Amino acid sequence: MSDFHLNTAESSADHDTVASSFDRREFLRLAGFTFAGVALTGCEQARVEKAIPYLIKPEEITPGKAYWYASTCAGCNAGCGILVKNRDGRPIKIEGNPDHPISCGGLCAIGQAQLLGLYDSQRLANPMINGAPTDWQTLDQKLMDRLKEIRTGNKAVRLLSGSLTSPTALALVKRFLASFKDGKHVIYDPVSRSGILEAHERTHGIRVLPRYRFERADVIVGVEADFLGTWISPVEFTAAYRSGRTLEGDPPQCSYHVQIESRLSLTGGRADKRYAISPSDRVSLLKGLLSLLEGKTTRAKPGESSHMLFLNELADRLRSARGESLVVCGSNDVASQILTNAINEVLGNYGKTLDVQSPSYQHQSNDKALEDLLADLRGEKIGALFIHGVNPVYDLPGGKEIGELLAGVPLVVSFAERIDETAHRAAFVCPEPHPLSSWSDTEAVAGVVSLTQPTIAPLENTRALTESLSAWLGKPSSVLGLIREEWRTTVFSRQTMEKNFQSFWNQSVHDGFAVVAARQHRKGAFDSRSARNVVSTAAQGERFELVLYPKVSMGDGRHAHNAWLQEVPDPITKVTWDNYAIISDVAANNLRLASGDIIRLTVADADPAVTLEVPVWIQPGQPDSVVSVALGYGRKGTERFAKIGPQWLEGKPSVGPDGLVGVNAAPALQLLDGQLLYERQGVRIEKTGRQQALACTQTYQSIDTPPLLAQGTEARRPLIRYATLAAYAANPSAGSGPEHKSQSMWPEQHEYKGARWGMIVDLNACTGCAACVVSCQAENNIPVVGKDEVLRNRELHWIRIDRYFVDHDGDLDVAHQPMMCQHCDNAPCETVCPVLATVHSEEGLNQQVYNRCVGTRYCANNCPYKIRRFNWFDYAHDDAKQNMVLNPDVTVRSRGIMEKCSLCVQRILEQKIEAKKNGKAVADGAIKTACQQSCPAQAIVFGDMNDPASLVKKKMADRRSFNILAELETRPSVGYMTMVRNRSEQTGETSHG
Repeated sequence: MSDFHLNTAESSADHDTVASSFDRREFLRLAGFTFAGVALTGCEQARVEKAIPYLIKPEEITPGKAYWYASTCAGCNAGCGILVKNRDGRPIKIEGNPDHPISCGGLCAIGQAQLLGLYDSQRLANPMINGAPTDWQTLDQKLMDRLKEIRTGNKAVRLLSGSLTSPTALALVKRFLASFKDGKHVIYDPVSRSGILEAHERTHGIRVLPRYRFERADVIVGVEADFLGTWISPVEFTAAYRSGRTLEGDPPQCSYHVQIESRLSLTGGRADKRYAISPSDRVSLLKGLLSLLEGKTTRAKPGESSHMLFLNELADRLRSARGESLVVCGSNDVASQILTNAINEVLGNYGKTLDVQSPSYQHQSNDKALEDLLADLRGEKIGALFIHGVNPVYDLPGGKEIGELLAGVPLVVSFAERIDETAHRAAFVCPEPHPLSSWSDTEAVAGVVSLTQPTIAPLENTRALTESLSAWLGKPSSVLGLIREEWRTTVFSRQTMEKNFQSFWNQSVHDGFAVVAARQHRKGAFDSRSARNVVSTAAQGERFELVLYPKVSMGDGRHAHNAWLQEVPDPITKVTWDNYAIISDVAANNLRLASGDIIRLTVADADPAVTLEVPVWIQPGQPDSVVSVALGYGRKGTERFAKIGPQWLEGKPSVGPDGLVGVNAAPALQLLDGQLLYERQGVRIEKTGRQQALACTQTYQSIDTPPLLAQGTEARRPLIRYATLAAYAANPSAGSGPEHKSQSMWPEQHEYKGARWGMIVDLNACTGCAACVVSCQAENNIPVVGKDEVLRNRELHWIRIDRYFVDHDGDLDVAHQPMMCQHCDNAPCETVCPVLATVHSEEGLNQQVYNRCVGTRYCANNCPYKIRRFNWFDYAHDDAKQNMVLNPDVTVRSRGIMEKCSLCVQRILEQKIEAKKNGKAVADGAIKTACQQSCPAQAIVFGDMNDPASLVKKKMADRRSFNILAELETRPSVGYMTMVRNRSEQTGETSHG
């Protein structure tokens, strides 16, 4: 019997065990096992007391068989298309929609983790008035009475929100605010992009966020823009970036990427050339580059400063790619953005790699309007404030003052999903449903209008923003009715493919999106005077400069309550469960600091002075004068995570102030002259004498393997293979190192008469974004173990992404290597298991039979790849609602057994059964593992290595292909492809890291 059949048999038993802690009928109702229960819950918001079997089965639902919904991710503002996998009425997995024109099938870690957020039992279950639960009828009546008083008194009304990309919501907001004499919509994002919009208004006379087309650029320059990690639309940008670096053709296709930044970002680690600067140097650097491109500065000569030589080389590269280059800047500083616009204008990039006529709507921040709103609050000019999608008390500087100002507003209404720092001060809280259980729409970029549809009946008594606004306008309507009407009047007319609205609507719901004519934005002539008026700033004395940034897994902090995202290691530092102050090793030596020492950061020029106490993390690639701290931590409600894991062993792990996870760094932000700034100068660092353990999953930074002697010559065994583009163009085997000739300890070889499954990972494509890690966690029921267990090196992720720093002639490269079970033909784990719990399948899979395993851990000791995980404890499954996230196709493992990657054997079996039913062979590409399907860069390929026409077979035959530790003769079924950097030199082809 295969591993999958064992998993399936055990899975039902495990789920019964999980369900035994609460009422079985309640579990069946929550899990959506009956169509009747779903229907009743959706229509009446009533409690279903009985589990009712299918008497008349719905045509589209077969019990036990998955079905899919096309929808839109709401994890950030990017608007990526998703496919939601449902089983028996409940979503169990999210995948990227391969047909969606924005995301092209990829999905980030945050998008994958939205599934856990759906089943968060701490989301508000009912609307609230003055902190007490109520019903919608009572709330509407009381609120409308208050609104009537405001209209009579002609008081100012403001709706404060994040960027709204929903055409329906924007239309309702406009109608609602128009019903007041002084009603305005103020938009800000906690991680603001207002500087880009403001700069384009000054340089081109149009306040828009361009749509950046990385796929059209041969030369890419990123200035503080982590476009592969957190900037604007990272999944979209990753796919576009990857398309220009495929190494196909003759000569091989590969764009040239330069990253200029003040901290080591995910994008900076992928760059062909990285140049570290202090934030205060950014404006002068951009001005110098612009001057060179305009021919106003003479070229530097050999022997001059490295700064000028770098700019000379960069200017030459950009000139050679006029109209096919792209310069992007991630700073919210308007001066920096104006200079970036001028550089792109000189290079002729507008209309080619930057589109401002069909722009992006993903960010619409207006920091000046936010500043005006705060001034009105201080002047007590606001009669009512509606707050949607933002948490100003938490994510803005001066949050304490903002909280006090809200107390002086006659009416404060929050649409928060939980009682957060701002909702705590609101008289009315109107919680919205989770995006996976409600209708919505979005136009994230001009011309691509996407739909969000419910994949489960609402689990709480919540209501969408559009429904609330329509009710308060006296014209209550369902959210679906409002969206359909908006699409009928404003979207349907922008396309010509369908003549009938119902046909257009049905196709859009099926696809999850519609491509329509974009509303054109006409830009004016470039104003060259704007760049000449930019004034450079300088650092203050010898103190540090502070950079505040969003993490790949945490974003602006709205997902701080998601345990999957808290536990995923940061791609660069590999630290989980905390934020920290990143400094260089030089700065650490000067201050006599070590990683884990708690320091006090004082921003002296703030009024009043702001202090943060955070632990230190020493990071290569960090400028010596810069200290970086991540935003999004220290959220109200995260203190519950201190209870995860077996803290009874040695007490609770150290946490931030008030028991929260991490420290809120937002007080150190600066809102000045209509700009929300994420950099501060003149920051003082002091030692506190205290320490805090940081849960890091990788304690080594590089691989330095001594050479082995083979037949009298030096031989290397590089775990990461590296080559320059010039070397690869001359020899596709560059960087591979010598072949290993050794004899096997296993005399017999496996015969594969049918399929033989294998995987290959292209290290040149992998960005280390960790989407695969969370996707695997969602698919395979991998539990969260908590900070205490991670500190003990007991994390349970089936994929780890090893990160290595590579010193290349003084430049810092970063290499990421996903490491999962290698499914060896000659698997060392199989020979030592005393109970045959790990065995080899007839299709090449190394299987783990959970009900045989007795936990000797011999297999882990014998595995050279260290990819096996031991389940030390029965991790928490006492939350009835959260257990609905569990995939019924995969066993929920108990304590005391080994577990590891199965290459998603449940997916293999599913496609084999489907192919057999249709009388066909399994088509190449039909089976996609969870990690493969999520990868925005398409770095992972899976398939049948016995099929000579399969893509994985062709990749394995590529001269860039190699196996890890091949000299051990374990013969892995997982391969890797050499990483190639676009450099001209042919030296230093191979690096051990």
